[in-house]
Order: sequence, then C-alpha cells, then structure tokens
Amino acid sequence: NWQDLSLLAPGNRANAAGESPIPRDTGAYQINMDGQQITNNVAGSAFGNPRYSRDAIAEFEFVANRFDATQGRSSGVQLNAISKSGTNTPSGTFSGYFRSDRFNAADAVAHRVLPYSDQQVSTTFGGPIRKDRVHFFVNYEYEREPQTFVYTTPYPKFNFDQTGTRREQKLGARFDFHFSPKMRLSVRGNKWSHELPYDARYTGGGDKTPSSAVSLDRGMDQLFSSVTNVIGTRAVNEVKLGYAGFNWNEKSYVRWPDHPAGFGVGAPSIQLRGLTIGETHNQTPQKIGQELYSVRDDYTLSYNAAGRHDLKVGGEYLNDKTWMFVCNRCNGLLDVQGGPIPANIESLFPNLMDVSTWNIASLSSISRKYVVGVGSWKQNPPRKVYAGWVQDDWTMNKRLTLNLGVRYDLETGVFAENIEFLPFLQANRPSDTNNFGPRAGFAYSVNDRTVVRGGVGKYFGEISGQPSFWTKRYTEQIHPEILYDGRPDFAVNPFNGPYPTYEQALATTCAVTHSATCVRREIPSQLAASDLQIAYSYQGSVGIQRQIANTASVEADYVTTRSRAELYTRPNVNLTYDPATGVNYPFTDISRRPYPDFGLVNQFRSDGWSNYHALQAAFTRRMSNGWQASATYLLAMLKDAQSSPAPFTVAPDLGGEYSLAASDQRHRVVFNGIWQLPHALQLSGLYFFGSGERFSTNYGGDLRATGATGGRLRPDGTIMPRNALIGNPIHRVDVRLQRRFAFAKHGAVDGILEVFNLFNHANYGSYVTAESNARYATPSSNTNVAYQPRMVQLGFRATF
Repeated sequence: NWQDLSLLAPGNRANAAGESPIPRDTGAYQINMDGQQITNNVAGSAFGNPRYSRDAIAEFEFVANRFDATQGRSSGVQLNAISKSGTNTPSGTFSGYFRSDRFNAADAVAHRVLPYSDQQVSTTFGGPIRKDRVHFFVNYEYEREPQTFVYTTPYPKFNFDQTGTRREQKLGARFDFHFSPKMRLSVRGNKWSHELPYDARYTGGGDKTPSSAVSLDRGMDQLFSSVTNVIGTRAVNEVKLGYAGFNWNEKSYVRWPDHPAGFGVGAPSIQLRGLTIGETHNQTPQKIGQELYSVRDDYTLSYNAAGRHDLKVGGEYLNDKTWMFVCNRCNGLLDVQGGPIPANIESLFPNLMDVSTWNIASLSSISRKYVVGVGSWKQNPPRKVYAGWVQDDWTMNKRLTLNLGVRYDLETGVFAENIEFLPFLQANRPSDTNNFGPRAGFAYSVNDRTVVRGGVGKYFGEISGQPSFWTKRYTEQIHPEILYDGRPDFAVNPFNGPYPTYEQALATTCAVTHSATCVRREIPSQLAASDLQIAYSYQGSVGIQRQIANTASVEADYVTTRSRAELYTRPNVNLTYDPATGVNYPFTDISRRPYPDFGLVNQFRSDGWSNYHALQAAFTRRMSNGWQASATYLLAMLKDAQSSPAPFTVAPDLGGEYSLAASDQRHRVVFNGIWQLPHALQLSGLYFFGSGERFSTNYGGDLRATGATGGRLRPDGTIMPRNALIGNPIHRVDVRLQRRFAFAKHGAVDGILEVFNLFNHANYGSYVTAESNARYATPSSNTNVAYQPRMVQLGFRATF
C-alpha cells in the first residue's frame, strides 16, 4: 500500500497501513494526488481508497495538524502526494518481490503456518519525447497474493479455512509539456483494479462464520490535467481539471435457491447473542461507483509591503455523480437474541454455504423479529461541493513569519435536503452554509538553528454520501418489521405466506391502514436527521525545531484537535425514556414509541464530539558518513462521546458518556535507519512499537430491550465499560539487506533480502469484542501485513 509511506511521519497514529491515513472515518482526512482530491467519499474509509504504485510517487507529505487555507474538507489531517514525471534522461526500473509460506512462521491466531504466497512485479519508464519540451512517465504494477482466512468461533464445525487469491493491478501515465518558460501543461491518467476473493471486513474471526464471506472487487480510473502560467515576475496561476472515478462490487458465496429477491446467492443475517450466522454486512449484491469531476484555480502573488507576502487566492468546484445498486437487506435479518444460543447450533447448519440445508425453523422459539427489504435497489444521489480561500504567508522580517488565512466550504445535497420522508424529514431543508474557517500561525527563528512555531484554526470536514443515499433509499424501499408471533415456523415463514412486493408491503403499513395487524416500517441504517451539519474541528499546536548538527535535527510539538458536530449513527431513536430511572421503556411497548407507525429507526446525528491531545516528537539525521536515521514518538490521548438521547441523564450505556475512544493509543514509536556497508551492501531496518489500542466493546445482546444489538448491559445488571478492551502492544522489526551489482554506465541490479517481523512477535489487529462470546478478548484473524508472523521476502530491482 502506497500509504505505508505515512507510517514514518510525525503525528501519524495508525498501527498499520490501511484504507485511511488515520484510524478515523471520512471527513477526518483528505487524500490528494498532484493537488487533485481523490478520496473515496461515497461511504466510510472501510470501503477503501484509490491506490498507486509506490514507484510512481515522487514526493509524499503527511500533515498532521494545521494545514493552510488552500487545503480543506478535512477536520483532521491531509495526505499529499506528487506523481513522478519524466526528465531529459531516459530511465526506468523493473523490480520483483516474492514471498512463500515455506519461510513463514506459524500464524499467531491459527497456531500453524497458513498457506500463503505473494508475487509482485513493477516497472517504470520515463524520458523525453522532445528534449526540454515534452516528457513522459509510465508505470505498471501487478501483485498476486493467495490469502487464508481462519475462524475461531466456539463451535469447531464452523471453523474451516477460506483461501483465495488477491490480484491487484496499477497503471499510470503522465505527460508534461513545457510550451515556454512561462507556461506548462501536465496530464496524468491512472487505473487500478483490485480483486479480493474475500472481503477481510466480513471474513474470519470469532464472532461470525464462513457464511458471512463475500467477494470484493475495487477499481479506480482517473484523469487529471493542470495548466500553469507565470504572469509577469510576481504571479503564478494554475488551473486544475480532474476526474476521479472509484467503484466496487460485492457478492456472496452462499447458495440460496429460494432467495426472496431471486438472486440465487446470499444469506440471511441470523443474529444470535455474540455470534452471527449468514451475512454480517447484509448489503449484497451491491455495485457502487463515484464519479467526481473537479475544477480548481490557484493564484499566487508575491509582493513587498512591510515585509514579503506570498498571497494565495483560489476556488474549487466538485460535482459528485455517485451511482449505486445495493440490495439493502433483501437477504433478510432474523433476530434470535430472545434466548441463549442453542447447544445443538452446529447441527442446525450442516452446510454453511447452502441455505437450503439450514434448519432455521428450530430458532423460532428464541426469535424476536424478522426484517427484510423490498423496493428499488438503485439510487443516484447528487452532491456538489464549493470552496474558496485566501492565504497570506507574510515574512515580516528575518525572524518572524505569519501564516494568515480564511477558507469557506459549502456542500449541497449531502443531507438529502430536498427529500421528504414524513414524519422525520420535510423537503427543501436549508443546507449548512456558515462554514468559514479562519487560520493563523507563526514561525519565529530564535537563531540560525532554532525555530519556534505554532498556531490555531477552524477546519471543516467533508460529509460522505451516506446520509444522502441512505435517506433516498428509505423513500424507495420498505423494510417491514415482523414481530415474533409464537408460530413454530416463524423463523422460515415470517409473513405466514409469500414475501410481499413493494406495493403490497406499502399497503399493509401502519401509516396506511391503521389496523391492529398493520406492518411497521423499519429504518435499519442511517436515516438523515433534520438538523445535520458539517463536522468541524478547532486545531492548535505549538512546538520547536532545533538543528543539533549539520545533518541532524530534533522537533517536538504539542497538538490538539477538538472535533465537533461529529457524525454517527444513533441505534434507535424510536424510544422514550423514564426520567426517574434514566432507562428506556421497552421497545416492545408500542404505545410508548414516539413514532408508533414505525419499528426500529436508526438515524444519523451530528452532535458527537471528541478531543485529541498529543505530544509528537521526531529526530532526523540525513545521509552522511554512510548512514541515516529517523525516529518519531507520539504520546497521545483521544476521548469522545455521543449526545444523550433524552433531555435528562440516562444510563451510561445509552448515551452521553464521555470516555476514552476506540482507537485511543497512548504511545507510538517508529525508528528507521539505513547503513551503507562495504562491498556495495546496504542494510536498513524499521522498528515499530504501539502500546495497546482500545476497541469498541459490547455485551452481545439487547437486555435493555432497545430493539437494537450490541448493548452493554450484562445479565447481572452491571454495565460493561465503554471501549473496555485494550489490545496487546505491537512490536515489529523489519530488516532489509541489499547488494548492488553495477552494469555498464547507467545500469544496476539490486538483490534484496527482507524479513518482516524479524523476532516473530505475536501482533494482533482484531479481537472478539462481544463479551457474551466465549472467546471474548481473544485475538482474531487479520490479514494486514502489520499483524503477520515472521515472513521472508526475496526481490530484485533493476535500474537503467
């Protein structure tokens, strides 16, 4: 993953290179390539982001705090990269890297060596088409990686491996045209495809079975151009035009001849206490794509007035045309948390990969409800984004520089403002338009070797497409909630007859018939609230950087990010609460529901908040005398909360509790070094330490009778602490030895030997987080390379 490069940056708080640069969701970060926004904003970060070959990256920047006004739509960090371009000298590379389970240690979860291999090849070439005028650079990368997922549920018959081969291709091309010393044009195109036979989010672990697994194919295609004009001797103007496409599709492996929507594959989601059989995602099949068109203008003017000013003025427009086909709960959800898991559960599901063999009827006695989606699966929610900024970097004198800026951001369509869905939403609601973000910073040179720096600012994030498209879905779909009625075949025949069509289901809803046997609509996921707003943060920092030798420096900064209006999903807003006890009235008491015509209603809210405080320090020694090194240290704390669901204090497990957040991690240390040895040998290494990370936890049932899952109330009346599970510390040492063989004047080949997790420390990235599961707090499978046992990689890299 090209985002591996960010792990060495001061302030980075990720334990492993994943789909986002920090362990927070969309809106807390932004990813830019050559100034083009390429972040996947259709859904959360777990759905992936575009990838590029590391061999195609020329420059890389991770901004952990206080970026200037020319960048925005992030309440947290910015990740910036510059692609490689050709030069007047033709040059290229060809490299290959290979791994095999013959050299692997035993997996720390499965306690055996898992089948594994990896083959990766990459090539680049660039040069002049016309010297000093036109240059090109092209790259291609291919990777093939068979993977094995293991299951560790308390039921041995459910714990069989699933193995498949991941394939990934990355292709890029860039052309640069220098029309004159004052005008140039750059054009870049990229394509990426990523075929995953198993989506790691829904495969492996101790709280689900192999019937949860789905295939996942991701891809992106991009086109970007920029025209730069030098105006006179003091001004530069750059216009950027871009298209960023990102898409994915998912499909289940489970055979289901009598699928209610006629797809033939898929599985119902059967929710037991601490275990799910069938699909955990319950959104397949699905095909989703983002088509993001952008235009941006940057104007920079340099002038002298009480010092030197570099004034930057600009604006940006993005048009997001997202399309999707999502079978939203068309597989059905059966809630069987009305009692403990039956002792003979394994015999009820003799073939997890074929629904026709499942004895679901035997679960009727512990059933609570059944929900299934009917209606249209296609949506196309529009979203438009606007921004404008002014930034002045004012060098007042040789010692003091001020950075002053203000930015304005506007998004329309993100909260489905024009959609009516009564009684929750009226049409033509106003957009959030008061998003002005002032920013101020300074850098003061105490002397030639020491700089003190700091500043504050307000930063607005970006909203993903989820509030918009989920709300639109529920205006075109019905999810009838069928409560358990005592019939012995309820679990397999919830409607006591055939599944209804959309029109038939609509005609039986309580809002239409008002009869005693009416059906209540359920909103199982993320309906927009009427008062949603754009998340924002107040960021501040103060620090010092000191050069301690000609090639070495140290730096330390205190940083804080106070995020407000954070978006989250409230589990069920269709509840009322007893002010005397602070506990909800049972959801089964329909007379006390604020919306009696509806069942469960999960709703987006934007009144969450978090506070992040950190001391980030770094040491850097540039290459000299045959060696270089860098080290970073992070001491951090992250707390967050969601608002109370009632205007009075409720039980702490129901909302309003401010505590250490999931992903909170106290210490993080990264060391990297390179040593040039005799005989053209080079030794390099990385040491990574991360103290225990917090994970979100629950008891694994619904003892409060809220109608939702994942409650924290235990059977003995005590409440499970919020985010109670702290994972084990991570220690990882990676080493690399390479030998260069020079050929002719401009050619060389490096032979490479790498060992990842040299000391085979057991590192875990996932755990069973439901306390009612017999394997609570035990590690579960995670295929990210950061959590793998010792691996050996052989490779070569040829340059010419």
